[in-house]
Amino acid sequence: MTGTISLGGGDPSAELSGLAELLARGEAPVVAIAASLVVPQAALAPLTRDPFAGTSLLLRPGSGDPDVRVRHHLVTSVGSGFHAVTAPDRRSVGVVLISAQDAAAAAPLVAELASAVADGGVATDGADLVELVAVALTRGGVPVRAVDMVDVPWFRSPADVEEATATVSAVDDARVAQLQANRLDDGFYSTFVVRKASKPLTRLALRLGWSPNAVTTLSFAIGIGAAAAFAAGSRWMLVLGALLLQLSLVVDCVDGEVARATRRFSALGAWLDASTDRVKEFLAYAGLAIGAGRMGADIWWLAIVLVVLQTTRHMSDYDFSRVQRMREAHVPLRDIRLPDDGAAGSAGGWSVSGAMEMSTRMNRRDAVRWAKRAIHLPIGERWLIISVFAAVLGPTWALGVLLAAGLLALAYVTAGRTLRTLTWRGPTTHAGVLLLSRQGDSGPVLSLLGLLVPPGLRLRWWQNRAAWAVPALLRLAELGVVALVALVWFPEASVIAFWWMALVAYHHYDTLYRAMQDAASPRWLTWAGLGWEGRTVIVIVLGLLGLATLTAGLGWGVGLMAALFVVVASVQWLSVQSPRRSTRTRA
Repeated sequence: MTGTISLGGGDPSAELSGLAELLARGEAPVVAIAASLVVPQAALAPLTRDPFAGTSLLLRPGSGDPDVRVRHHLVTSVGSGFHAVTAPDRRSVGVVLISAQDAAAAAPLVAELASAVADGGVATDGADLVELVAVALTRGGVPVRAVDMVDVPWFRSPADVEEATATVSAVDDARVAQLQANRLDDGFYSTFVVRKASKPLTRLALRLGWSPNAVTTLSFAIGIGAAAAFAAGSRWMLVLGALLLQLSLVVDCVDGEVARATRRFSALGAWLDASTDRVKEFLAYAGLAIGAGRMGADIWWLAIVLVVLQTTRHMSDYDFSRVQRMREAHVPLRDIRLPDDGAAGSAGGWSVSGAMEMSTRMNRRDAVRWAKRAIHLPIGERWLIISVFAAVLGPTWALGVLLAAGLLALAYVTAGRTLRTLTWRGPTTHAGVLLLSRQGDSGPVLSLLGLLVPPGLRLRWWQNRAAWAVPALLRLAELGVVALVALVWFPEASVIAFWWMALVAYHHYDTLYRAMQDAASPRWLTWAGLGWEGRTVIVIVLGLLGLATLTAGLGWGVGLMAALFVVVASVQWLSVQSPRRSTRTRA
C-alpha cells in the first residue's frame, strides 16, 4: 500500500525531516504531493495505483515555464526556486513517488536536504518542496523515472482555489482512465490505425471485466488461427489469415490498454504478452511457408532468414536502447547546495557529434519522427506487410518484402547506432554490464574457459562502448550457423531447422526479458541447454554426419528444447517472480 504525504503546508525543514523519517522505515512506497496542487485524483494513478512504478516524478510536456530536463525517460535535472536547470523540457506537476526499493537510499538524501534548508544552504519558501526532493534524488544518484501526466486541468497555487477545485471536479474519471490507457511510443501504423480500432474493444473489455491476461490469451489464439489459415494455402484462406493477423494485433493492444486503465500489472502478464508476440510472429512465418508449399513454392529459406534477422534486430534494439539510456541519461553526483546543475554548455547535444545533434533537432519535427519510427519497422508495420502482401500477392511476396524491409531497417539503425556509439566516452555502467553479461548464454565449455580469463579483463570486455552489440552478434552467430547448414548443405532439412531455430530464438528472448528485469537464467538451465556454443557445435557435427543424422538430431533437439526452454524455463521463471520484480512490456 502506497503512503502519501503533503509538502508545503508548514515548516519546510520539519516537513522534509518527517519525510526522511518515513522513508527510513522503508515500509511502503511514499508519494509526496505539493500542498498547493489541485488536480484530478485519477490523474495521479500512474504513481499512486501502480504497484510496479519505480521512483518517479509526474510531469507535463509542452507546459509553460519548464523546470525539468528529461533524457531517455529519466529525469536528469530539476529546477526549484533555488536551483537552476539547463535546457528544461518538462514542467513538474508537484508529485514525486519514492519506491520502497529506493527508500533506504533516498532517506539520507532527504535528511541532508532538510538540514540544508534549516541552515539556509538551500533557500525555499515552502512552495517547491516536491521539486527540492526531486533535486535531492537526482543529484544523489537515485534514478527518477519521468512520467507524463495525461492532459487534464491542474493548478499550482491557484488564485481562486474554489474555481480551480470546481474545474478539476468536473473532469470525468473514466475519460482520464481512457487517456492513461494510451501508449505514447508506438509506431506510425499502430498509433494512427491499430489504436483507433482497439479503443472500442478496450471499452468493451472494461465493461465485461476482462483481465489483461485473458485478452492476451485471446490475441494469442487469434494469432494461431491466422497462422493456420496461412498454412491452408488457398487464396481466400490467405485473406482470412491476413484479417486474423490484424485482429490479433488489435486485440494485443487491448490487453495493454486494459492493464494501464485498471492498473492491473503482473509478472505473468508481462511475460505472457512479450513471449506470445514472438511466438505469433514465428508461427506466421511457418504458416506462410507451409501455405506456399501447398501452392508449389518452397520458401522455408525466407522463414529461416527472417528468424535470424528479427532475433538479431530485437536483441540489438533492446540492448542498445537500455545502454544508451544508462549512458546518456546518467546524472553525476552533485551537492544539493549548488544552485546550478553543472550541465551548462552541454545541453541538447550532450557531447554528441554534430551529426547526432542534427538528428536530435530533426526528431522534433513530427513528419521526420514518424518516418524514422516507420523505418525502424516495429511490429505494426511488420504485420501490415505480412497481411497486405499475403492477401494480395501470396506468401512468397509477404515474406520476401518483409525480408527486404527488415534488411533496410537493419542497415539504417546500425548506421545510426554506430555513429552514436562513437560519441560515447567512458565505460558502460555497472547496470549495463549486468544487462549484457546476463545474456551471454555460455554453456559448460565457454564458462569453464572463461575462468582462465582475469576478472578485470572480463569486466573491461563488457564495459566497452560497443558491448551492446555483443549479445545480438552471439545470436547471429548461433542462428546463422544453423541457417547455413540447412540452406547450403542440406535444404531438405529446412523445415526441422526452422523449428530448431525458433525454439533457440525463444530461449534467447527469455534470457533477454530476464535481464531486463534485473535477473538471469539459473546456471543449471543454461548448462542444460548446452549454451550457444554447445548447440552450435552439435549442429555442425550433425551436418558432417549427413542428412539423415542431421534431421534426426534436430528432431530430437526440437523436442528436448521445447520441454526445457518453453515448459521448464517458463515454470521456473514465473515461480521465482514477485510482483515487484516485474517490468511492463505490454503493448
